[in-house]
Amino acid sequence: MPSEANVLIAIPTLGAIHPILASRLIRWAGTLARDRVHFYFAFKVAPVDRARNQIAKVFMNDTTHGGTRHFTHLLMIDSDTIPPEDAVTRLLAHGSPIVTGLTPIVTYDGKDVQTYDNAFLARETDENGIVTKTHVARRRTGLKEVFRCGASCILIAREVFEKLDQPYFRFVPNEDNTKHVRSEDIDFCDRVRALGYRILADTDVVCQHSKEVLI
Repeated sequence: MPSEANVLIAIPTLGAIHPILASRLIRWAGTLARDRVHFYFAFKVAPVDRARNQIAKVFMNDTTHGGTRHFTHLLMIDSDTIPPEDAVTRLLAHGSPIVTGLTPIVTYDGKDVQTYDNAFLARETDENGIVTKTHVARRRTGLKEVFRCGASCILIAREVFEKLDQPYFRFVPNEDNTKHVRSEDIDFCDRVRALGYRILADTDVVCQHSKEVLI
């Protein structure tokens, strides 16, 4: 990993993390530079936008170490996501302010279960601006620029948070505030792109996603 990097690896969790993810964290703690890789768990903070904002606050202020450390990068990994063993070093190696791995998402439309990865290259719209098709990043195709991605395995440099207004992560609700129309990670992507940042996806960092689906 780059000699100047000081990384906080943070997990938003409602009380449990996948055991394979736990083994990854233990392995990283033992194999990466111990004075430059640190861990934090946002424990039982919900909804997830609050958990991510708590993590970002710790990252920026380093309240876990009395403000004595200066983290350069935040690697956020969801508690049900299992990144490959080389995820930390691969994502850091790109030197990008924002770079994500791929994590499959499971959807169910009442008939079929479908999966797709959570990094999106582009979208097509009709004359009314309605999205008609979204192009998903393909696995094992190298480094790709995406316009949106999930935050299940994402590396973000400190400079991004320094330029972004708070709250860093926020749900965008509909007019009646009965549901959200844009999730906290998608809203984050839209706002950082508006600041001029490119979002990259390393399509060789393919995570597993542990989900129970009842149909």
